[in-house]
Amino acid sequence: MTSAVSAVQTDRQLSFERYQDYRRRFAVDGDLIRGALAACEPLALQALLVYGERHRWRGQLPVYALMTTPQTNGGWGHLMPLWFKPQERPLPFHTLDNWALFALVYAHSFGPSDEAGLLLSQVFTVEHLVRIVAGSNLLLPFLPSTQGQGYFFRHGMLPFLLAILWLDADTRQAWLRLHALGAQQFIERRGLAAGEAPVPALNALEHAIFAQLERNAVHDEQAVIEFLAAAPIADQAGTPSLLARYQDLFGAICLGVTALAQHYQAEKSLETWRDWFYQEISFPYRQPHYGQEAIENILNKSLADV
Repeated sequence: MTSAVSAVQTDRQLSFERYQDYRRRFAVDGDLIRGALAACEPLALQALLVYGERHRWRGQLPVYALMTTPQTNGGWGHLMPLWFKPQERPLPFHTLDNWALFALVYAHSFGPSDEAGLLLSQVFTVEHLVRIVAGSNLLLPFLPSTQGQGYFFRHGMLPFLLAILWLDADTRQAWLRLHALGAQQFIERRGLAAGEAPVPALNALEHAIFAQLERNAVHDEQAVIEFLAAAPIADQAGTPSLLARYQDLFGAICLGVTALAQHYQAEKSLETWRDWFYQEISFPYRQPHYGQEAIENILNKSLADV
């Protein structure tokens, strides 16, 4: 595939027409999110062990799904599919009723290759997407405290990785490969290189992304059209567009997930998460430098065989 064809495919993926197609494919209702939470809850309790037991309420983790629209989505509009208020009990999981824009830019982050296109057609479904996002968010409020020193692109990627590991083996392998492809694209686009210190830059990027995503006003069709029409270049001079920030969000997620997947596959085994996850969240996860070495290591090796 030539670079010219790849560019055309990439642009087409972020078109409003593509978004309309995704609206038909990525509608989310209460039954879907409740089913995903119910499927993930016993796995989350196995992973959390004593941390989960501390939070049990009426025999379950204290969460419930609260469906929202872009207009009532806490200022996140179309951009945040699920969020919660950790101080409330039971926790309301505010779930957007359609994840089309979220899914569109997420899928775009994996790149224009034939391999990515094939994997997307096989596993990138609303059921799998909701399962992963619900599973990771189900863990986040009940993990031990990082004393305010945690970062989403490193600490937040551990529950994200685990939710992917909860999928069936073939689907899990495909999702991890998609993230590896997305990580490679993000590394190239952001100009990250071996021998440099990427973590301070990622920390700064994280703050910038969420500051710009909140109160974004992308809550109607016209706003979506304008959002997708913005310059999709994240490192241009001046303030990056909201679309550029959103693309950076998914690129950094791909990098963080892939870095941790490589780390734990090398150190332990992704298949045996029950044997190592609790120990990890009890100590290494709570340190401010968690995941730093994993991210630095990924810049020193090719992702071709991930």
